Amino acid sequence: MRLIFCSLCITSILFSGQLEVEVHARSAILMNADTGAILFERHAHLPLSPASTTKIATALYVLDQDIDLNRKVTVSREAMKLKPPKGKGEIAPWWHESDGTMMGIKTGEILTIDSLLHGLMLVSGNDAANVIAENVAGTIPQFVERVNEYLAGIGCKNTQYKNPHGLTDPDHFSTAYDLALMTCRALKIPKFRKIVSTLIYTNPGTNKQPQREIKLTNPMLKPGSRYYYPKAIGVKTGYTAAAKQTLVAAAEHDGRTLVAVLLACENKGERFEDAKRLFDAAFAEQKATRRLMGPENIFTKDVPGSKKMLKASLITPLTIAFFPSEEPKCKAALHWKVDQLPIRKGQKVAEVHILDEQNRFLEKGDLIALEEVKGNFFFVLKEKVVSFFR
Repeated sequence: MRLIFCSLCITSILFSGQLEVEVHARSAILMNADTGAILFERHAHLPLSPASTTKIATALYVLDQDIDLNRKVTVSREAMKLKPPKGKGEIAPWWHESDGTMMGIKTGEILTIDSLLHGLMLVSGNDAANVIAENVAGTIPQFVERVNEYLAGIGCKNTQYKNPHGLTDPDHFSTAYDLALMTCRALKIPKFRKIVSTLIYTNPGTNKQPQREIKLTNPMLKPGSRYYYPKAIGVKTGYTAAAKQTLVAAAEHDGRTLVAVLLACENKGERFEDAKRLFDAAFAEQKATRRLMGPENIFTKDVPGSKKMLKASLITPLTIAFFPSEEPKCKAALHWKVDQLPIRKGQKVAEVHILDEQNRFLEKGDLIALEEVKGNFFFVLKEKVVSFFR
């Protein structure tokens, strides 16, 4: 079987048409979680402080490893340490700030990694992030180093984290594109999807605290909220004075899952309004179709031992369906399936596969022989000799 890329077989190369949406965010992107197609972007590769959307990477790394989520861990003093007042000695980038969001755990408390993950993603617990990091990697710095290596390995080229929760540090940054990329990967993990869409989680009683409820703070998933969006399925809000208002949101409609990232919004509501505006514009699109090639396109192949060149064409026109903002750049790959001579007229002899830029399969069509192709004199003679001595 041969693989031939036939760019000339497609009469027009397809280019994506970005959605026309006004957003408040300094940096933004809308990405298809399944295909990676970019429907909208604005300064999407600009490194910015991500605030608590950092926690997406923390959860993703843990859930993508072979870690027992029911394993019980103990909250250490280091994981709970507060930053001293400015000018009062060195400060580690993972130490807490007095006004940071917390799950509300205590030093010496014993609880599961599963409970910590819920505290991390539902109420944005900085304390939960540190405890997870310390117990997964041995130390918080080692965890952050592993996460950075992991993120680089999945294509996040402009991300560097200094802590597992997102508190401000001059060397802690990411981009809207990278955040979308890691979120798309995370959404493929059922446990991640379940956690970020949970409205209320019952945290089991521990050696330090009784059983209690943890409630999701993301208003896009809370019915009755001003920013409620029925199609939303998560993911994470964030805020620091340096990062301003940040948001990574995911929504699903008719089997299409989209991820929106909004960074550096001036006020709290803008990020939710931007996300809803992007989702609404995308979900309002109607699918279009494009004819790529048809029976008029003739493909040829020199078959060893044949009297003439094999000619083949599609049985029916080859088309693809797509949403206008996700119109892909396509290429055709020709797979010949010629086993032996003679070849009958109308026999299937090849397939044309339509692929996108990432070599993902989009569509295929069968090619049939337009004429009978017989073996030449020497081919026929060879066949007779081989047959005689069998």
